[in-house]
Amino acid sequence: MSWVPFDDALVPAWDAFVASTAGGRAVHLSGFKSAVEDVYRLEPFYRAFRDASGRIRAVFPGFFHPSRIYGRKVVSQPFSEYGGILLASDLEADERETILEDFRALALDALTERRCDHLEMRFPMSLPAGDARFSLLPLFKVAVKQLEDRETMWKALAAKDRNVIKRARENGLAFAERTDPETIRSSFYPLYERTMKRLGSPPHPPAYFLHLARSLPDSMKVFIVSHGERPVAALVAWACGRTIHVTDMVSDASAFSLRPNDFAVWEFMGWAADRGFAEFDFGPVRYRGQEIFKMKWRMELRDYSYRYVSAPGAGSPRNPVSGSSGIMAAAPKIWRAVVPLRCARAMGRRLRREIGL
Repeated sequence: MSWVPFDDALVPAWDAFVASTAGGRAVHLSGFKSAVEDVYRLEPFYRAFRDASGRIRAVFPGFFHPSRIYGRKVVSQPFSEYGGILLASDLEADERETILEDFRALALDALTERRCDHLEMRFPMSLPAGDARFSLLPLFKVAVKQLEDRETMWKALAAKDRNVIKRARENGLAFAERTDPETIRSSFYPLYERTMKRLGSPPHPPAYFLHLARSLPDSMKVFIVSHGERPVAALVAWACGRTIHVTDMVSDASAFSLRPNDFAVWEFMGWAADRGFAEFDFGPVRYRGQEIFKMKWRMELRDYSYRYVSAPGAGSPRNPVSGSSGIMAAAPKIWRAVVPLRCARAMGRRLRREIGL
């Protein structure tokens, strides 16, 4: 029984394990590895724990991430809200202890060999709470909804929110899944690029989304909200097991009066429920406006945190998502005011690689 390096022969068993394990997300799947390697040129650190019969009992996906801002780390997973070690749900206590003890030793060896300070795991949901081997950095909340049939979910909404959706439909909005390269390039990406500019955030390049669509064809779902022939909003979601997770919601500011974001979320929930998904993960809740929007869909808030293994003498890890002071607070304002849209794509790739978010 041991942790072994990832190789292509592991792909079917690796992906089947992720899809069947609680806490698995699309970023744990093998296709995410190839997208990050090819687009961002980060070096992977992927390991699987196999028992005596060869079964996978745990996986760890990660990348070596050198950063001028945050130092040298192993990050699981960069450009994502999730990652970290994923443990089989049926582990016996002694087996779990062996896996975690060996993983910590593996992590410390990698940190020492590569002169990294920390191994960072972004909300590893299958890691036991309170395990002293892994330090904890509490951050914010994450919004999750247990999906029900359309009628039950509709009745649970406030009357004013149901009226907003009715008006959006009367205004001629239409919702459709369209996860093809041309839609990603011509409909989703222009909305995404302008939304990132409005929010003061560097965008991923188009190649990132296109590669993910190729390498994760059964997981990635792109939804477009149209007004006539014009795309006015889009969602990107990721299916893994019975959970579907939204990572990107973008829209045309000039169409806000049509309420395309509300319409997109409602139609998406119905789409997911119709296809048998049990859980809708709407991602982090970082500020009050986000909380108000997400909670009207009758979400549950859960604590969200990062977990770390740190090299001896490395000190405490720096909060990578802190926006309350310094450069991280000023960056969105500078990006909105200074960076032209035509330059955002090239600069965005470099900055995204630097911060790993």
